[in-house]
Amino acid sequence: MAFTTEVKDELARMQPSRRCCRQAELSALFHLEGALHLKGANRLGLHTESENAAVARKMFAYLKELFSASPELRVEKAPRLRGHNCYCLYLDDSEKSTQILNELGLLDDSLRPMLGVPARITRRHCCGIAYLRGAFLGGGYISRPDQPAHLEINVQHDEMAEGLRTLAARYDISMNTTRKKRLYSVYSKGRGEQVDFLALLGAHNAVLRLQSDAVVRELRERVNRRVNSETANLERIVNAAQDQLQDIRVIDESLGLGSLPPSLRVVAEARMRYPEASLAELGEHLQPMLSKSAVYHRILRLRRIAAGI
Repeated sequence: MAFTTEVKDELARMQPSRRCCRQAELSALFHLEGALHLKGANRLGLHTESENAAVARKMFAYLKELFSASPELRVEKAPRLRGHNCYCLYLDDSEKSTQILNELGLLDDSLRPMLGVPARITRRHCCGIAYLRGAFLGGGYISRPDQPAHLEINVQHDEMAEGLRTLAARYDISMNTTRKKRLYSVYSKGRGEQVDFLALLGAHNAVLRLQSDAVVRELRERVNRRVNSETANLERIVNAAQDQLQDIRVIDESLGLGSLPPSLRVVAEARMRYPEASLAELGEHLQPMLSKSAVYHRILRLRRIAAGI
């Protein structure tokens, strides 16, 4: 299941306790997924559709609970969804339907369509959150936790995009707007804003998954950096040891190790016995043991002797 679908399923199961919040959420859903149909003087119908069954059930339940309306529900095959089910609600063109659309902020008092976020619906703190939740349910997308952070809500009108950006800013969530072909998008590419937005909407399971994945990803990156660093160190140690062995062979073939001072000869012989040991490990094999610095300076003296030869 796509992560966006998981988030929407979680949000669709939420039931705000206040009527005003349920109304704000339904208003956003209709604004983003609804289409108004003019059927005569002062006669407007509404058609809305969703590819998510839980979201469609939520719209149907809210209409019945808030307005005692019974919209027609159809399940259709949508070509744009590659034959997957599309859940459609049809609200008739009665006078009651027009009143519902007016109360939800889709029509003003002159029955003209309202394209932006209705201030009357979102003026309360809790209702603004509910409206953002409905907007995400209607047109939202969020990237998987293992992908680069991307959150967006696609809308039909510039007024709605700007309204959602301003509404999110009320809750200290910074988002941007852009145009994509025939749609407008309100988006954010920050992981922090992504987490804050989902937490604001109440998608706590999704927030936990994002945060846990971030911890795992950070731990994996730290381990990889450590492994890469140790691998590089090991390569340097092996390469240096091979250079030191070459110097010792030059001395042995030309002068013989017996010609070296005892302090240098024991280091040269230890290097030949332990060709892959680090300088610190090499010092531990000597009797008496030497520090890394002492072994290093004796290796330098061996190198100068080999260079002279």
